[in-house]
Amino acid sequence: MSGAKSVWFGIGFVLSVAAGKTALVSALLLDEGLRTLPVISSLFVIFFVLTGIVTVISYRFLGQMIVSKYDARKLAAALQEPGKENIIEMHARDWGLSKAETEVAILVVKGFSNAEIAKMRGSVLSTVKTQLGAIYHKSGLENRYQLIAFITDEVCQAAKARRRDDSAKQHRAHPKAVSTPNPEASVTKFAAHQRATKMQMNAKQ
Repeated sequence: MSGAKSVWFGIGFVLSVAAGKTALVSALLLDEGLRTLPVISSLFVIFFVLTGIVTVISYRFLGQMIVSKYDARKLAAALQEPGKENIIEMHARDWGLSKAETEVAILVVKGFSNAEIAKMRGSVLSTVKTQLGAIYHKSGLENRYQLIAFITDEVCQAAKARRRDDSAKQHRAHPKAVSTPNPEASVTKFAAHQRATKMQMNAKQ
């Protein structure tokens, strides 16, 4: 649903609810003498304003809940993606990174900006920048580009080592067939050669 349609739908919903409340209160709580146009109009305006406020607050609250759940799923998917995070977690122990710093480092290597990281983790931008500063200090790297390059190179090296290991395992599981000599075939071939030689000598004589 587009933004304009959503606005008109919300206004129509608020009008309908306000009209329903006004009619209900007028029919059940007001005496006939009070059921005048000014009174009913005032009730409608009051109900319209109150319903509008409740609707806006509810809409924003639900929207924030939906965005928060989306960010949480996005964060979980980014942290669970295999490859780079394993390398970072391995170095995080050597560098002495905290859990929060490790998560920030993983998201940086995944390509997220500081603002995106702050939104996904539910923190402020200054906190992310402070955590990045701690990461660079503890790792000895100068900036996010060096961090990304370092981890990417480590991933490539790990992938090459994994391919070598897989190749070695396949070689051990399926060794090349080694041909073994057949003594009987060799004797037969030698005897045939001897007969052919004698036949040639007899032919010459």
